[in-house]
Amino acid sequence: MKKTVTTIFSLLFGSLFLYSCETCENPTITYPTESDNEWLVYKPGNKPVYKDERDTLIRSYKFIGFLGQNVPGAGASVSDDCLEKLDTQVTAQLSDTTGKHSTFYTYILKRPDSLQVKIAVDNVNAWTLDQNKPTYQTLEVGGNVYANVFEVKADSVKINSVKKVLFNKQYGFLQVDYYNKKRLTLVR
Repeated sequence: MKKTVTTIFSLLFGSLFLYSCETCENPTITYPTESDNEWLVYKPGNKPVYKDERDTLIRSYKFIGFLGQNVPGAGASVSDDCLEKLDTQVTAQLSDTTGKHSTFYTYILKRPDSLQVKIAVDNVNAWTLDQNKPTYQTLEVGGNVYANVFEVKADSVKINSVKKVLFNKQYGFLQVDYYNKKRLTLVR
């Protein structure tokens, strides 16, 4: 009897949910452009090589994949009855396949009138980049000169936390420094 009552309430709730969706128009979805997607940097087959603070080469980094999802448009919430506008968020993940080193993420959130770009290390904290204002027009990192480099200084001072990240749109994570004196630098 309890199973039957639970099933009936589940069907009623499901019917109510489906009915509310039928009264809504199809939402307008904002998709990222090809230019927006360039901020994700990494693509299938990418295997960047890094070196650590002892100049040991780390060849175990690999592009893992993209995760794309629609999120409610500005001013809306997932709890709204109807969503008229959906924006698109895409994440790219670059991981050390041995699990010994940090995982790097790039995020974009495309809205009708803007693009938000974020980077993260180990998915602990995400830092927003102002894509029109790089910290350095050019900067030498690991013996290579890069254009339009963004520097992010983390707000944590825990011993294993990220201290500083250098990033650019063309090559991605150029260097990551940690408070415990560890460092990963991209090798080209």
